[in-house]
Amino acid sequence: MSYEVLARRFRPKTFDEIEGQRHVVTALRNAIRLGRVPHALLLAGPRGVAKTTIARILARALNCDEGPTEKPCGSCSPCLEIAAGTSLDVQEIDAASNTGVDNVREIRESVRYAAAPGKHRIFIIDEVHMLSTAAFNALLKTLEEPPPRSLFILATTDPQKIPITVLSRVQRFDLRRLGNAELLALLGKICSADGILAPEAVLRTIAREAEGSGRDALTLLDRLTSALGKTIAEKDAIEILDLIDRKLLVGVLDPVLARDPGAALVALRRVLEQGIDPARLAGELLAELRDLVVARVVEDPTGMIDAAPEALAELRERARPHDPETLQRLFRVLLSRIGELPFATRQEHALEMAVLRLATLPEAETLAALSQKLDALD
Repeated sequence: MSYEVLARRFRPKTFDEIEGQRHVVTALRNAIRLGRVPHALLLAGPRGVAKTTIARILARALNCDEGPTEKPCGSCSPCLEIAAGTSLDVQEIDAASNTGVDNVREIRESVRYAAAPGKHRIFIIDEVHMLSTAAFNALLKTLEEPPPRSLFILATTDPQKIPITVLSRVQRFDLRRLGNAELLALLGKICSADGILAPEAVLRTIAREAEGSGRDALTLLDRLTSALGKTIAEKDAIEILDLIDRKLLVGVLDPVLARDPGAALVALRRVLEQGIDPARLAGELLAELRDLVVARVVEDPTGMIDAAPEALAELRERARPHDPETLQRLFRVLLSRIGELPFATRQEHALEMAVLRLATLPEAETLAALSQKLDALD
């Protein structure tokens, strides 16, 4: 039997299991309860935030033997067929592979056939923004006046590419990225259910790398368990996922903050010799500077910085001796130099000069004192 990845094995089966999309789930549950489900929906949002999952749960909720219901049973024939993708009343179309007007004509022909008694004909069109202009035009009339007991659920990661004529015929729901705390809770739940032993630092790293995508977070966790088994150490996780160890970033920035350009360049060279991409390293250094600024100016940055309590305390301790304006200037200078990296013949040399510039910037207090002296001369 083939292995089933975590993202599929733990895919939500009910609205209660959907993470981070309460605003959408609440609206759909109320629509089902009040009997006011529209004939066309658009689920828009970034990758891996449960657009297709919500569409399938809604299809089960409408066609369940106990439905329409907010909580499909999951065990009746319609629920099982929809979950397996074999239902005759629920049709999923990948618009990325079926972009032409002929594909839409097939949908228009199919929608004419009535669903089973008491059921709905449901069409889930994924990545709908990939349809051609002619295909969108062919779909307009059907979206505006569909046959009774039919439902179109459109899903997209790029709603800007959908014609306004289509948007005006659907009810739009925007799904959001999951926060790091939500991803951390999700990963903890999956690890507990699957017997995976991973320290919190590893789970925080996965949550940060997933960039708000629940599916990406589970894919990264799957990658670790495939390589390391169900007991994962932080050092091994960093190596397998090809991440930049935060200790390396601290090793570069601490000499910068201490105004020791020689030590900063030596530390940077050690990091670059590990084969890390200079642009990627620059981005991580920028993120670390941002965290230092927040840790310096915010009394309790717990919700703003993704770090364990002990790491957060260490970050605040490192930021405390430095003036907030100095840290902001370092951030602005590095941000400006990052924009120049793509045009450099050797990006690692450009990054070295950027770090050298950071380490030799005068303190903000020194500039303020100089300004006062100039004012005194006037």
